Amino acid sequence: MRKIDVLIIGAGPAGTVCGSLLKRAGVECAIVEHATFPRDKVCGGGLTVKAWRLLDMLLPGVKYDFRPIDRMRVQFEDDPVCEFHAEFPIRMTLRKDFDNSLLQYYLDHGGELIKGTFDRFEEMPDKRILVTLRSGEQIDCRYLVGADGANSRIRRQVNGPIDPSLHVLFLEYYVNGIHDDDIFVHFSDQYKPGCFYKFPGNGRDMYGFASLMTNNDFPAHRAKFLETLRKYGVTEGRLRGAYIPRETIKSPIEHVILIGDAGGFANKLTGEGLYDAFKTAYNAKQAIVEGKPFSETNREEFAKMERQVKVFNFFFSKYGYRFACWAMRYPKMIKWVFDAKMKRETFLEK
Repeated sequence: MRKIDVLIIGAGPAGTVCGSLLKRAGVECAIVEHATFPRDKVCGGGLTVKAWRLLDMLLPGVKYDFRPIDRMRVQFEDDPVCEFHAEFPIRMTLRKDFDNSLLQYYLDHGGELIKGTFDRFEEMPDKRILVTLRSGEQIDCRYLVGADGANSRIRRQVNGPIDPSLHVLFLEYYVNGIHDDDIFVHFSDQYKPGCFYKFPGNGRDMYGFASLMTNNDFPAHRAKFLETLRKYGVTEGRLRGAYIPRETIKSPIEHVILIGDAGGFANKLTGEGLYDAFKTAYNAKQAIVEGKPFSETNREEFAKMERQVKVFNFFFSKYGYRFACWAMRYPKMIKWVFDAKMKRETFLEK
């Protein structure tokens, strides 16, 4: 049976950034991934200024293709559109290419990739973790890092099935080509709590729909999305969907760490997940290298997720919604808030 210091499940942004940081710290690690890269993924693919600044700091010299977009448009119901230019552009990427770039960075810096699918784990008496892959191969590791996305099998083993009411459904529709140069978000009581959005990607436009899953009525959500697409004149493309958990999980097992979407680390209001994927990857590395509990090195992220749940609940409340509608009359104020939020979170590597 093979023994290794750290085994990471999932080669998405959280997993590859964590692996690259561990390699640089001299920690023996490997990533297990079942998919063949490049592979596509449901995600807007936008890196806010705090996200790309953090990534540049964590992975010096990392290269990836992106399209900078700074024109923002927001509308509530049929009210006038609030439009402004952000101080810093959002870097729009294609997730299949972006994720592949991060994986190649990890491999180019000596990282190991194991082709396989995670099946289960068990905690040994000495606190080491025994991981079994579907192939039957077993790996004995000091730490197991779950970076296997929103449908994380590690998360389910640690915490059980996720309550469907704690999911946000994301549906996306792709149209090849470059047609627009703005990010557009529309809020309406017709899909409240949720929104319709358009992101001009790097080589294709992406139309999306986010809605809180209060039940399992997926066909109704899909029908509303398609109806909204027709309203905006979108008549062709490819539809994909994914569930993102709203609940953030603290693993009760000290040497099993959940990061990125696997741990529920995505902005509860906007759905942005890349910044928190990078941040939790770094905090996992710190926990492993320093021998500290992840709950300690990641304390700031856990607290932030709790605050964001309160922001989400207020925003989609009767009073919060009315306040947001009123605020959209003042684009300069919205621009100031947007720019301040994008830059507010600072990060200093220890």
